[in-house]
Amino acid sequence: MYLVLGREKCGHCTQALNLLDSTNTPYVYKDITINPHYMDLIKLDLGMTTVPVVLELVGGYKELAERLKND
Repeated sequence: MYLVLGREKCGHCTQALNLLDSTNTPYVYKDITINPHYMDLIKLDLGMTTVPVVLELVGGYKELAERLKND
C-alpha cells in the first residue's frame, strides 16, 4: 500500500493517483493543504520540496523484518 501526499490542482499528483487507480494499487491520499503537519512532514522530516510524495507502507515489525530479509 502507498501513502500519497499531494494537493489539489497538482498535475503530477493527479497523474500519480490515476496510475495507482489504473493498476488497482491500494493507496491512501492526504491533501497537504488540509493539515499543516503534512507540510512539516514533507519539508522538515523528509527534506522534499515538491508534491506528490509517494511512500510505500510496509506494515509493522514483522512485515519490515520479512522485507529486509528478502532484500
